[in-house]
Amino acid sequence: MRRSTVSDTGFRLKKVFSLRFKLFFAILGVTLACVVFFALLSNYLVHRQFEQTFEGIRVMVDEPQPPPPPHSEMISFKEERLDVVNLSYIITGLLGILLAFVLSWYISNRVSKPLAELTSATGSITDGEYGKQVTVKGGSEVEELGEAFNALSQSLERNEVLRKNMIADISHELRNPLAAQRGHLEALEDGVIDLDEDVISILMKNNLLLSRLVEDLRQLSLVDAGQVELELMPVDAHEALRVAASNFEHDLTEKEISLVMEIPTNLPALRADRGRISQVLANLLTNALLYTPAGGQITLDAKEVEEEVVISVSDTGPGIEQEELTFIFDRFHRTDRSRTRDTGGTGLGLSIAKGLVEAHGGRMWAESEIGQGTSIFFTLPVFPREHA
Repeated sequence: MRRSTVSDTGFRLKKVFSLRFKLFFAILGVTLACVVFFALLSNYLVHRQFEQTFEGIRVMVDEPQPPPPPHSEMISFKEERLDVVNLSYIITGLLGILLAFVLSWYISNRVSKPLAELTSATGSITDGEYGKQVTVKGGSEVEELGEAFNALSQSLERNEVLRKNMIADISHELRNPLAAQRGHLEALEDGVIDLDEDVISILMKNNLLLSRLVEDLRQLSLVDAGQVELELMPVDAHEALRVAASNFEHDLTEKEISLVMEIPTNLPALRADRGRISQVLANLLTNALLYTPAGGQITLDAKEVEEEVVISVSDTGPGIEQEELTFIFDRFHRTDRSRTRDTGGTGLGLSIAKGLVEAHGGRMWAESEIGQGTSIFFTLPVFPREHA
């Protein structure tokens, strides 16, 4: 069913008078105006020069020698010359109009074509075809716009992949513990099994997995919304790092992994939230434990650099490919999906840790080499010494 004649007419007008045609007619109009103006001006000046020339010839009539040509012949000669001049201006004007037409079409097409390509590509993205790339030319500004569009398109494609993976990952993480809980609860209800310590332990374990996933998602939502509440105070960096590491003594011993702590005792106080920093370190140490093989080593290092303290957690795991390194802080990103799932990881730890560090005014990055391990660095501001 058609909406209305007015709307359709307006739409057709918009389609007909596109940017390309508007530019074409605008440039053509300006060029023609210039051609006509200079043609008229030149023609006027030439006619004026002819008048002055023939006026001089008339003055020469008063001289006895030589006898001047008849007046009618002079007028005929003048008209012939003016006709030639007028014809030359007509031919030049037509050539100018043709040149103006070609030039206007070329310029308008050169300006509007890249925009049309970008519009078409944007429509493809609107239809869900993420990752669309364009190659546009037409000056540095237009090329920069094309590069920005390509970067945006790639980002949208990656975010869409991450969104789909997130849904699949959340479904996976929820399905397994929920299925285990439901199976045991149905067995208890039917009297197939008794409520003993083993059953309670299984139910508790699956409940903890669910609680951890929900809490990670809540923390991530707070980070995304910029609503992380921080209780900033002077924090002893040496003590905070040692306390955080002590919580992993059992896991380190169980996996036969050694922990090396290179933490100077004279580090300045951090301007930080003690609980949040412990959470960041817990996420990083947990991640290092996942990828460090038995007999490996984790190194916890800290040093003062200008008005910041740089802290790093390094492991001797398999390392990460360089093309993967820039994505490890993306939510639900996994360099080894099957291994992380086996350990029950959600892929949110590094994303949350990065968000918490940035909420403190710090930054986080990673360095890795295949076969040599991975190091995660982050910075925290130093508490002003005059207020310490």
